[in-house]
Amino acid sequence: MSATSQYDQVDRRRRLSMKDFRREYLHAGRPVVIEDAIDDWKDDPTWTFDYLRQQCGKIRVRAFRYHTDYEFRPDDVEYMELGSFIDKLLGGDLSTFPYYMRDNWQIFHEHTQLMAAHRVPPYFFDWFRLVPPVLRMPYPRIFIGPRGAITPLHVDVWGTHAWLSQLAGEKRWLLYPPQQLEYLYGYKVRVEKPDLERHPLFRNARPLECTIRAGDTIFVPSRWSHWVESLQPGISLTYNYMGPGCFGVTLPQWLKAQSVGRVQGLLHRGRGSQAQQAQ
Repeated sequence: MSATSQYDQVDRRRRLSMKDFRREYLHAGRPVVIEDAIDDWKDDPTWTFDYLRQQCGKIRVRAFRYHTDYEFRPDDVEYMELGSFIDKLLGGDLSTFPYYMRDNWQIFHEHTQLMAAHRVPPYFFDWFRLVPPVLRMPYPRIFIGPRGAITPLHVDVWGTHAWLSQLAGEKRWLLYPPQQLEYLYGYKVRVEKPDLERHPLFRNARPLECTIRAGDTIFVPSRWSHWVESLQPGISLTYNYMGPGCFGVTLPQWLKAQSVGRVQGLLHRGRGSQAQQAQ
């Protein structure tokens, strides 16, 4: 798809007060790009390709292979050193290096200086911080990829809110409000090349659009579906979180996930106990 604007634009704000953020975006369920939310840490040299290559280059990371037919699959991955990964993504684009480091949180535990080099903007207090850490999903998460890298159309886990800060490069976002869910065919639509014979209602979809640049932070409200394309080699940091406006959606889904996780854990331990008895 062309990077030229095709749709109504997401609001861009600076010096956005907490009161106005809550009234105009959080409670209203509207996305917004906040241009100065990370001004206190966006220029930290940690968030550069050079720093990551030099200081974290030897760690092995999981890179998801992009396929033009099925996009990404959990089992289609390659493990490589981060330094080599960065060299290759900077030397080409998705057509020549079809890999994307997506949703990586382990790097923050292996290199704690990365955790110390960022701060959650005050707009995004997470109610999950009130539960024990063992019951939370690990955050933050980092995305590193080449020009042309695509995040397929999806909605975020458990109906949470999300925020993402762009640290290097630019990304184009298309965001679809919850009222347009019926046009998205269970996220089977390929936004960049839709098959309108199979998915004719997608013609009716009217997303909001924005391009975020290094230093920008986007707020994605609960249940807003989105598709993202990297216009340049990029580094992004993101969190999903629970707060006003998504509590009633997120809490039941989170509780269900915890229950399923406990049952699976009990079954796993039970099978282990049976195996020991059989020996």
